[in-house]
Amino acid sequence: MNKSLSRIAAVAVFSLFAAAASQADVNTYRVHGTVQQIDTANHKVTLAQDAVTELGWPMRTMTYKVDGDSILGGVAAGQSVDATFTADSPYNPSIHFITPTAH
Repeated sequence: MNKSLSRIAAVAVFSLFAAAASQADVNTYRVHGTVQQIDTANHKVTLAQDAVTELGWPMRTMTYKVDGDSILGGVAAGQSVDATFTADSPYNPSIHFITPTAH
């Protein structure tokens, strides 16, 4: 009985470490930019954005996937925005929050 409980505990601990390690591969970043285009049908937004130094990205215009329909609510082309996105690779970023700004 004690061996079974020890094994179950070991598997549970290992599972927690494995889950934490897999989440560590996805990093969160912030970017400021101006909305160039919104494609609500395909859940995408194009930003003329500042550099993202953590990823080595220069200032540029980039199209992002957005995570859900409600994220683009209240956002229009020409607005300055701050956005938070995740990227499991430099080629697969996804915006999770986008907020209009005054500047």
